[in-house]
Amino acid sequence: MSAWFYRFAYAVGFKPWEEVPAEQASQISALFAREEAGRQQPYGSALELGCGSGRWSVELAQRGWEVVGIDLVPKAVRAARQRAQEAGVDARFVAGDVTDLQGAGVASGVRFVLDVECFNHLNDVQRAAVGREVDAVADPGASVLLLVWKTARRGPLPPGASRDDLLRAFPGWRIDAEDPYTAELPRPLRNIDPRWYRLTRS
Repeated sequence: MSAWFYRFAYAVGFKPWEEVPAEQASQISALFAREEAGRQQPYGSALELGCGSGRWSVELAQRGWEVVGIDLVPKAVRAARQRAQEAGVDARFVAGDVTDLQGAGVASGVRFVLDVECFNHLNDVQRAAVGREVDAVADPGASVLLLVWKTARRGPLPPGASRDDLLRAFPGWRIDAEDPYTAELPRPLRNIDPRWYRLTRS
């Protein structure tokens, strides 16, 4: 789905992707804990691609990360800032394109990159650009955690991504963990087979 769809969806308040089941929240919390294992607070800089209204960015900030969230939809970014203010955490949100992180003011030294389904919606050219931009801002010891759907033709819905798609977009990285999504999905989405992939530099 294109950027105009998300601008329209946020404008009218249609955001079903932000309705988070308890099982998903529990799994993401466990995946965050895996990233934090062996580290001391503050954990360093974290970046969320396609942050929406900032649910996961705010949680990362609450856990001790220095967070920047980026999203193309200004209304979503404003909602994320409001969420952070209400939660009493210091997180920065920028309106910008994930294919131009440096142009949006994202600084280098990022230790952890989170992408909850944003990669799904990008074409091959955009995915390659995201890979280059993440390379440019990520610390040498950084990790990337992405939630992607299985590749398939789905009409207007995102086509998803394969392991090969991820490795093509991030040629200097390797997949070192793959975890199935554990929350129950609505019936129309049960064939998407979402998976969490963790990437680190090769």
